[in-house]
Amino acid sequence: MPALRPAHVDLWSDRALVIAPLGRVGRHAHAATALLVGLDGEFGIRFHATGDWQRTSTAWIPAGVAHELDCGRTLMTTLYLFPLTGEPEQLARELSVDATRASVGFGLPTTTGEALLGIHGGDRSHGATRAWLDAWVGPVAAIDVDPRVRQAASSLREHAAGRLTIAELAETLGVSESRLMHLFKTGAGIPMRRFRLWERMRLLTEHVAAGDSLTMAALAVGFADSSHLSHGFRGMFGLAASQILNARSRLRAS
Repeated sequence: MPALRPAHVDLWSDRALVIAPLGRVGRHAHAATALLVGLDGEFGIRFHATGDWQRTSTAWIPAGVAHELDCGRTLMTTLYLFPLTGEPEQLARELSVDATRASVGFGLPTTTGEALLGIHGGDRSHGATRAWLDAWVGPVAAIDVDPRVRQAASSLREHAAGRLTIAELAETLGVSESRLMHLFKTGAGIPMRRFRLWERMRLLTEHVAAGDSLTMAALAVGFADSSHLSHGFRGMFGLAASQILNARSRLRAS
């Protein structure tokens, strides 16, 4: 049996693209909207709100929706669209799906799949990949959200590797902790703690892309130990961090 193909990861401050064979992926919930595409076959998906397995080649998964996957040897694309960017709403319009609801089985142009295979094969630079994604997503309208939510998100990103508490952040913004948590959940669609963990995972990937070992990167971004990282990564992505962030993977970040 041939070896599985290595993972390809393109990471930016507001978006991430992962192209990799995922195999069986346990129950998890992202802190970003995800578009899943099976590039050379179908995959199984089960949403825990329904409990039924479905076979498909495309899935739209809003942030916070618990699900599991059985991808076999299918080469999978996962495009993560971050909260507060307006990109999930814009791409949902392009795909004719509801940005707030999970959806499967919608169509994609053949050229889109061909382009994604080319990215995995290495025929587009990091910058060219970004430009292609910009054109695919289309022009994005600004999201109308309480400015304190954006300030909170900016602070959580800036202090992703630190120990800034929600209570400290609330005091800085002049609101109660419970009020800030409510505002953030309403504006971003996910709890603040999930957003903070997402930002830590993004920073972890940047460190590994820069040449750090997974262990070194985990310590650098604030995980207490490998067990802490493993628990957080599996909860967010449903698989081991080493399956994607390893020496065989092609990691590019900016």
